[in-house]
Amino acid sequence: SSGRCPCGGGLGSGAWAQRCLLAFRGLARELGRGAALEAMAWRGASLGDVVAGVTVACTSLPQYIAYAEMAGLSGLHGLRTSGPPILAFALVTGSPSLSIGVTSITAIMAHSTLQGAEYRAAHGEEAWMDLLGAFAVLVGLASVLLSLLGAARLVAYIPGPVKTGWKLGFAVTVVASQTAGALFRVGAKYPAQNCRLPKVALPWVDNGAALPISGGSAAMYRLCWMMLQPWLWDLDTVLLSALALAIVMKCKSHLGKVISFLTFRRVSKPIAGLEVIAATVLGTLLAVLMGYSGSVVGKMPSGASGASSNSASELATYALTGWVRQLPWDMPWSLLADRLGGWLGAIASAVAFAGVDFLAIVSVVESGPLGPELLGQGFGCVVSGVAGSAPVGGSLSRSLVAQMAGASSPLAGPLARAPA
Repeated sequence: SSGRCPCGGGLGSGAWAQRCLLAFRGLARELGRGAALEAMAWRGASLGDVVAGVTVACTSLPQYIAYAEMAGLSGLHGLRTSGPPILAFALVTGSPSLSIGVTSITAIMAHSTLQGAEYRAAHGEEAWMDLLGAFAVLVGLASVLLSLLGAARLVAYIPGPVKTGWKLGFAVTVVASQTAGALFRVGAKYPAQNCRLPKVALPWVDNGAALPISGGSAAMYRLCWMMLQPWLWDLDTVLLSALALAIVMKCKSHLGKVISFLTFRRVSKPIAGLEVIAATVLGTLLAVLMGYSGSVVGKMPSGASGASSNSASELATYALTGWVRQLPWDMPWSLLADRLGGWLGAIASAVAFAGVDFLAIVSVVESGPLGPELLGQGFGCVVSGVAGSAPVGGSLSRSLVAQMAGASSPLAGPLARAPA
């Protein structure tokens, strides 16, 4: 208790040693709970997990692309980095249907917290990926710390209206961020170039100088500006958006009847997520036939598809380590701290982000011990950051698809990520 640590610092009366021991015990306890829950959950593995995994994989591919772009990354990068975080999460969780990954919430929050548009314009996409990855790792470490401190137990005291308001608030934020892409061929570039934001003078900001509104208020202002000027909309873009929305929202039961008829009633239950696949395929075909010239997901960068001609051993090596962009000790930590107002601000932002992020998991797993899920969120965020992507969180839509498709064990998670 009176020795010295390898870095030369004294342990004094043993207080630091005791704290480290308690931390390791807490980590072992949470890992033990996760292992026990996972062992029990894996006993229920069945063919339904295979069906659920493949279904979630097919319906999630458009989301991987869209959410990566919401975080300021390329759609291809979203595909390449979607798998490893979920595999890391599957090692800890015992939930059969919980699906995590980069979501609209985590993408928008990270992009807004780090002011991603400004940073990417000034330093380029590569530097933005490095900064975003460092923030994801910091959020992951904060999640692990909260799990060790037993923060998951506080969920029982959260009022129901708070969780409802949280979901509604982020739903409005997602609508505001995606409306431009549904109305204009060039997407968000049109309102950014043509909508002049009002200036507001605040006494405590830059000595009362009038500055344009920013953040959520700017998003709401642009949303109102777009909706009040329908004569500026691009007709072909609006029609494609309306078609996809109608199929996803209204055609699930009709598609189920079609599948039942084609299979001579052997498949009587609706296939979860089929409407997403149908909307994507039909919308793409119509865009090709119409000669659509608006924004698209984007072509694969040159050289990105070269892996298809490599040997099996090279492909295996890429699958194991090729997704790693940079290790934690190589990340731009000083730049991240400066971006968030110093180390105190960076740590506070990461802890707050981890707490809000965990609420998405709470909305999916509403019963049972949640400590392993919070710990798994931390592992997933760290792996996502190493891959150069945004923090991950619980996906309500993907989890519901897995549940409806018959997931009964964590086996569905790895199967859902294998195609990506």
